[in-house]
Amino acid sequence: MEIAREGIYFMYSINYSDIIKNYMSVMQYCLKFSDSFSVITNLKKPYSKKHTVCEHDDVINKWDFCLEKQIIGIKKWPGTETKDTHKVMNIYNSRKFRTNVSDVPNFFSPIEYGLPEDICFYRNGVVWFVTISHEKMAFLYSDRIEDYVAISQSGDGLGNNRTEDGTLCD
Repeated sequence: MEIAREGIYFMYSINYSDIIKNYMSVMQYCLKFSDSFSVITNLKKPYSKKHTVCEHDDVINKWDFCLEKQIIGIKKWPGTETKDTHKVMNIYNSRKFRTNVSDVPNFFSPIEYGLPEDICFYRNGVVWFVTISHEKMAFLYSDRIEDYVAISQSGDGLGNNRTEDGTLCD
């Protein structure tokens, strides 16, 4: 899971308020065009790496069928680095999640809804959409203009560099 890549790609800062308002269309697009996505939760006391009990287990245990990997004690993930040793990254299969979860939660407002934080989406093992939820920040790293257009058209303030007819401008 990396941000670094070869070739030309673009980085866009996305208006987080608009993502929150239009979370369903953003989630549908991201899940459709990603191989996987990750979220961050916290271990609960007593801390154990054998029998993990996480802060958001009541929510995330429902998605075990699409869990690909769990990294316990992670200190660095896209957009964030911490000294805390009790963070857990869960990585899920996007296709399985999209086709089997009918009630997709608003991952972009995790604190308000009691959800894991910092959802990120990956394509071919490389992160392309990053959120830092406690900072209310989102970034798109992509060589596909279609990604930016799709996400920017999901809400009024997302595409600041668009004309009234929706075409991109410099």
